[in-house]
Amino acid sequence: MTGGPELASTSATVGPFLVDGLRVLAERFADAGRRVIAEADDRDSVHDLRVVLRRARTSLEVGRGVLGAFHADEVRRSLRDVQRATGTLRDEEVLLELVAALGSERQDVQAWIGGRRRRERALRSALRRMVRAGDLDRGRRLLDALLSFRIKPSRDKRLTKFARRAVDDARRDVERRRAAPLEDPESMHRLRIAYKRLRYTVDAFATSLPADLVGLSQPAARLQGRLGELHDVDVAIACVRRARSLEDAGRGALLAALTRLRAQRAAACEEELGAPRGSVLWMRYPVGRDSLRKISTR
Repeated sequence: MTGGPELASTSATVGPFLVDGLRVLAERFADAGRRVIAEADDRDSVHDLRVVLRRARTSLEVGRGVLGAFHADEVRRSLRDVQRATGTLRDEEVLLELVAALGSERQDVQAWIGGRRRRERALRSALRRMVRAGDLDRGRRLLDALLSFRIKPSRDKRLTKFARRAVDDARRDVERRRAAPLEDPESMHRLRIAYKRLRYTVDAFATSLPADLVGLSQPAARLQGRLGELHDVDVAIACVRRARSLEDAGRGALLAALTRLRAQRAAACEEELGAPRGSVLWMRYPVGRDSLRKISTR
């Protein structure tokens, strides 16, 4: 089976493939950075920047042994702060959406939401300052320098073999984490990251993979999304618990509503994780219902 009509040649090597892909991603995150500066309140530009930075950093991580581990890691570090800033801003946006949707009219809750809105605006401004100050450009220059060097022949590998191994490594990481309890937010967060890495690895090498491995991207994206929704509630719960300005009654009402929402989202995750989907990704590690019952009966 093949991954499509543009399947890579069996004689191709991974070095030039990685270089070409990273050059495309560099153009994309430079463009997204310009949009972040120009479009102050545009959430799409921040989302696009966050996603393309994750894809670039995943490609650098997977290809570090070919590109040169030290220099690949330096480029990844140079892009890390901007990526974290986009993630923090996204978490704040989702927190506001979740809490506002609960519809509390309590004065202390509304005052707390107002404070979080001010924080969201400050985070957006800070991200724009980072991009305007050249943090993204510095990462782009380092990446361009890395890609300008010739790949060392002894490090280069056959593309099809390398791609399969990279996907297998990412899939094994997912499988190691699938049995984690749903009530453990940190474990679910790590599982989400593992699914994200699998998805981005498959997408990066799609033209050099057989169809059965290309097919892992869609279910991985679906689980990443489900676990992301669960993570959003976990972040909101943690923020409400830490909020000093909330009165006990307001905090309790928010936590009760968020706990019910978490149970619903955990059930959706459990259904996806436990149901066979006809793919090697889904045929292993069925998740039992004990962990779900623990959440539902809290």
